[in-house]
Amino acid sequence: MLPLLTAGRWPASAYARDQLPERVLQFGSGMLLRALCDTAIDSANRAGARAGRIVVVQSTPEGAHRAKALNAQDGLFTLVERGLSDGAPVERVGLIGAIARAHTADVAANPSIQVIISNVSEAGFRIDAPFPARLTDTLHARFTRAPDAPPVFVIPTELVPDNGPRLAAMVHELATKYDQSFREWLKARVRFCSSLVDRIVTAPPPDQQTAFEATLGYRDALLTVTEPYALWAIEAADPAELRATLPIESASVVFAPDISFYRERKLRLLNAVHTATVPLALLAGVRTVREASTHPLLGEFQKRLLFDEIIPATDLPVDQARAFAHQVLERFANPWLEHEYRVIATNQEEKFRIRVLPLIARRPQPSLALAAAAHLTFLRAPLESLREAAQIPEFAAATRRWMGVLTRDGVEAALETLRCS
Repeated sequence: MLPLLTAGRWPASAYARDQLPERVLQFGSGMLLRALCDTAIDSANRAGARAGRIVVVQSTPEGAHRAKALNAQDGLFTLVERGLSDGAPVERVGLIGAIARAHTADVAANPSIQVIISNVSEAGFRIDAPFPARLTDTLHARFTRAPDAPPVFVIPTELVPDNGPRLAAMVHELATKYDQSFREWLKARVRFCSSLVDRIVTAPPPDQQTAFEATLGYRDALLTVTEPYALWAIEAADPAELRATLPIESASVVFAPDISFYRERKLRLLNAVHTATVPLALLAGVRTVREASTHPLLGEFQKRLLFDEIIPATDLPVDQARAFAHQVLERFANPWLEHEYRVIATNQEEKFRIRVLPLIARRPQPSLALAAAAHLTFLRAPLESLREAAQIPEFAAATRRWMGVLTRDGVEAALETLRCS
């Protein structure tokens, strides 16, 4: 039995963890937060920026085991980055030490806490879910116990458009149960910032977990496997104020007064391609994103979709869009990540409406019509569910034709027909 990862393995030369203030309160402890946000703070600490440490608050009952594991491991976890960069394989392994502890109670009343981060999933990002009410109560505790503490930045990372203003609206509505002075304090002392996160993280299969731990020489219940690429774009009305509070800017962390460019780029050039490919891949029996990238027909479909149809349907600068698209295809081909389409297919109908339908409305094209046909076939949904796209006569007719081909001849025949057209 290998020993458990604990603080005794932390390299003293990295940074003195116990000398940094607890500056960030984090709702959630899932893989994305660990691989992106916590890692960004750790990197800033290693660079001498003294960004601080994180106190994790369990946000769901399902996260109880992670909170327990964090405390058992003294807040440490191992990050494994594996993938391709400019065609060359990259593998980096390191300890992440930015988390101080996991706590069952909110600690936002501590004046040293100046940032609150969340990732409670899209399902938990609703006013009737537990998180917004808990955040409101947390902020009220700060107002009650430390009203003159420094302003606090609330940075949600849920994959929801305009997540900052949306969370602010929920909190301000829920705050009506308190008196007017608290609501005025919220407006004066709490900054809600939208943010965009982009990093593919997957749980390692049990055999990989065992192999990693054998190489490392210890057990790690929170071992996190991710790709080399990372982006966390944070929208702040005053980036300089946020920069002074949370000095973590880097090549992969961007502070800006407007992050719509980064949001649109990811939504259309990565997310839309995923969502358009999911039904075709699953109907064809293709399990992972990597398998699709090397599939002779699906791989070509994704390239045609990206470069010939999606990029021209956006307002993104063409050169920057094409460069990012090439990067996306390289990320899809990552030989070490098991990114399964059955997972990506979660909430497929809503994702298709948000990510793909606006592209169809702007520029209906053959690959998009095939993607729509596969989407309807996969969900057994009527054409009318495509909303405004169903009102475009030529597109509606093309979608019906592709549905006929898929039903009669299958996915490969449809993709081959598209390739030859």
